[in-house]
Amino acid sequence: MRPREFDEGAVVDAVMRTFWRNGYAATSMNDLVEATGLSRSTIYNSFGGKKTLFALALKEYRRVTTGTVAKISRSADVRGSLRALLISIVDDELSDHEGFGCFAANSSLEISGRDPELSALVAQHFQRLESGLLRLLRHGQKTGEISPDQDCQILSRYFVAVIQGIRVVSKGLPAASRQPYLHSIVEASIATV
Repeated sequence: MRPREFDEGAVVDAVMRTFWRNGYAATSMNDLVEATGLSRSTIYNSFGGKKTLFALALKEYRRVTTGTVAKISRSADVRGSLRALLISIVDDELSDHEGFGCFAANSSLEISGRDPELSALVAQHFQRLESGLLRLLRHGQKTGEISPDQDCQILSRYFVAVIQGIRVVSKGLPAASRQPYLHSIVEASIATV
């Protein structure tokens, strides 16, 4: 068997950006050929087709985005870490000039209920995000920063919803009011902890 003559990571990244921009249904094999620079036969022989590539793209997105939460899950300053995470998401949205939004949220809206296998991959993204937030919040309870009366499971789900809300709401706001509006969401959310 011949060694692959392409960088699989670069291919998955190009595929992810193509699906992210166009969505699953609107992305054709021709789009994937153009984005990767690979032939149709190489894509099929190496990856198995569009659905497999979409699954790889979702896994890569999950790896990249949930890694940020994993880094902060043992922070000594839980509120500061949550604020920094939310501010980084706001900054990401403010700098997203192409307006792609969240790949996982976009994919959830497009494929939910249509393809159980892909829907499960999207659900895993949100579950991992929730798990990372839950670890951080429980750590905050152990250190006394968060009241033992708080239900960390519910709070972690709340912050998943806040993160997705920031990503969605930012798309419909006028440019002049986006930053103060989104920062007010961050501060109100942190006040709940």
